[in-house]
Amino acid sequence: MSYVAIKGGSEAIGRSKNLFKKMLDGEFLLEDSNTSKLIFGIDRIMGEGALYSEKLAVRAIHVSGCNLLEAAFYLRAHRSTCRRAGKSLAINGGEIRVIRRISSAFKEIEGGQILGPSSDFILKLLAGHGSDLLEAIDGGDGSRKIQHPLPSGLSDLRSRGLIMTVAVKENERKPVDITRSSPLPPYPRSSMMQVMARGETGSMLGFAYTSLRGYGDIHPTIGDLRLGMAAVKMIHPLTGKAVVVGEIRVTAVESVGSFQRDSKDNNLRLTSGFGFCFGFNETKAISMSILDLAMSYPHYSVGEKSIATDPEIIFHHIDGIESMGFTDHFKMPHYVTFQADIKTLERAMEHDENG
Repeated sequence: MSYVAIKGGSEAIGRSKNLFKKMLDGEFLLEDSNTSKLIFGIDRIMGEGALYSEKLAVRAIHVSGCNLLEAAFYLRAHRSTCRRAGKSLAINGGEIRVIRRISSAFKEIEGGQILGPSSDFILKLLAGHGSDLLEAIDGGDGSRKIQHPLPSGLSDLRSRGLIMTVAVKENERKPVDITRSSPLPPYPRSSMMQVMARGETGSMLGFAYTSLRGYGDIHPTIGDLRLGMAAVKMIHPLTGKAVVVGEIRVTAVESVGSFQRDSKDNNLRLTSGFGFCFGFNETKAISMSILDLAMSYPHYSVGEKSIATDPEIIFHHIDGIESMGFTDHFKMPHYVTFQADIKTLERAMEHDENG
């Protein structure tokens, strides 16, 4: 990994491994060791189920036999029965209490590269019976004082006017809530971000990957990837002041694309995409940022008319629960419709000249 060249080198990698082991053992973030070993599954279905509840997520995993799509379905269904208590304020990514933060665009950034708990550096092999791949790791406990708030790795480029800002269209002045009403095309960016935030991880990865396996300058670079705890704030009904009502685990990614001419002033600037989701799910957030980049700047992607640049395809095919529901319903009886198909075939054969 290129991170060996970063300040700290192998020692930093060793500490990252140790912190990852502590997280899975319940010594870090989650106190219950049984729950902590399911942390990435929990985070994935909380995002896809659009309901942040670790307790219900664990229950859904057990009830579904660890079928994550089915578990997310349980959460989504439960969410539909819950009464909305209010609206939280927008989360500022710069205020996330960072646990892991890296940038592949720069070797050194303000606040430093923070490897945090990660399996990036762990040998992907299953060892013998009773052995633990994470046991014999050197490098300390991974403790480090982290700067807060931590600016984005792209802050310097933005201050120099080198990053393009996505133009806000007329239908995007006010964020759309897709849980209250389904928007019609052209889809506002806010609705696309919500659809992707609760989209199925594998589907998003597949769609994003279609924009990478092409020709030309289509390779995005991660400017800032951060995992951490985000404070959820609401306006107190009596005082009218913002109060913190809890914290949630989140993943945020800013990816950088190729440069284009900015329609505002015709200057050349780099394009960027954004991804944000519940829990620790780097693959999903990266895929989301790539899709946001491709849809916001179609010329960046292969052929301009690829799957990743088409909001219509992404909007209607990224939700794993809807896809699973429609696909699995074919297990239900279809006797009448299939008999109709047979009758149609028989009539076609009677009039087939080659029959």
